[in-house]
Amino acid sequence: MNNLGALCAETASLPNRRQDSEQRSHAVQFYSEETFLLDQVSRFIGSALTQGGGAIVIATGFHREAFAQRLKASSLDTAAAAAKGRYVSMDASETLAQLMMDGRPDEARFADVIGRLIGSVAVAAEGRRIAVFGEMVALLCAQDKPEAAVLLEQLWNKLARSHSFSLRCAYPISAFNRGEHGDLLQKICAEHSDVIPSESYSALSTEQERLRTIAYLQQKALALQAEMSERRRIEQQLRGHQAELESKIEQRTAALRQLSSRLLNLQDAERRRIARELHDSLGQYLVALKLNVNMLRGSPGRTDLWLQSEELMERSLSEVRTLSYLLHPPTIDTVGIVSAARWYIEGFGLRSGLKLTLDAPNEPIRVADAVELALFRVLQEALTNVHRHSGASAAEIVIRRAAKDKEVVLEVKDNGCGMDRKTLEQFLETGNGAGVGLLSMHERARELGGRFELESDKSGTVVRITIAVASACLTASC
Repeated sequence: MNNLGALCAETASLPNRRQDSEQRSHAVQFYSEETFLLDQVSRFIGSALTQGGGAIVIATGFHREAFAQRLKASSLDTAAAAAKGRYVSMDASETLAQLMMDGRPDEARFADVIGRLIGSVAVAAEGRRIAVFGEMVALLCAQDKPEAAVLLEQLWNKLARSHSFSLRCAYPISAFNRGEHGDLLQKICAEHSDVIPSESYSALSTEQERLRTIAYLQQKALALQAEMSERRRIEQQLRGHQAELESKIEQRTAALRQLSSRLLNLQDAERRRIARELHDSLGQYLVALKLNVNMLRGSPGRTDLWLQSEELMERSLSEVRTLSYLLHPPTIDTVGIVSAARWYIEGFGLRSGLKLTLDAPNEPIRVADAVELALFRVLQEALTNVHRHSGASAAEIVIRRAAKDKEVVLEVKDNGCGMDRKTLEQFLETGNGAGVGLLSMHERARELGGRFELESDKSGTVVRITIAVASACLTASC
């Protein structure tokens, strides 16, 4: 007789007191390896059959076949036991399908199918012990129906009040491999009178080994719980940061839409202004010049008309030159940003009444055309803001090289009243709330990979734009 047969024979000789306690037990078996489950359940079933009792197996096809082979190898005649009605083997999926209604085990169906089955085997076993092994609950867990699995365990317990049997359920421990499965595992264990841990624990031979393992598992559980709490905290922070980032992106997008709309309006306004300048100034000079030409046709010898006509032509040329310079200063193409800035600052100071100073190197600073134009436009925007909004009487403009000639910096500092702190913070965070001029400067810097800085307090405001360029473009020969 092999080990299983010896164990079954040994179990058959146990005192009646232990047999009585096993008669109504409901144990849960956890396992990692199939071999451990098959050996444990085969001994459980074999002991009942050896005692002349009954056995019911409700399992998968693979496990049913494996149990039958092990019982046969133990010299247990399962065919004879089945013929007498003491041994019944059923497919877990097919049996479960008979019990389900609306995705849940139905109590009436359970009592009818399983109750009648146990009653029939009890008659055949003549009151002896009945061992029942079931895998239907494990199938429900595998189908992601944990509540249905717990309900089925409860139905087994309710049936045990009216029928005498020893039940063992089985779950692969891998079904509880996530932190949130802890509650489910506790609910399942609570429905059982005995819990049989997986083979890694059951193989421990001494009580001290088991106690050490329990202590280790307790520490591991606490560490896992702390890790999960930290992970939840980080996830909450990330969600908060994501919401904040999405809000800022939305605000930035709204600011860019506003900038685009304002730029289009400014473009239209600038075109109207140029048209008005051409009509009111240059147009009037040309009309007067045309009248003089008509009069000169009749009196070509009039010196006064020739002098007036010459003066009108000079004024017309001056107006064209001024408009041309404002649209795109030609000196920026020939001698660079410093010369163009010096010309513009002198003219703007005369027109606005501001005291303006320029701090720039004597030698030309040459950078790429796009960078020079961006710096010039920023200078125009910054001085316009100083004149319109700051209440300043003076401003200092600085153009310099930086970072070993790898950057060019334009800085405009005024002595005005400064910006409201809340408005400044809102603009720095979202780009909103400070007008289209500052946002336009910021976008020009961003498009060229540069930095836009804005500082403001009661002593005035500083606008600074820094653009990185190739060192070769910072020479006069660029």
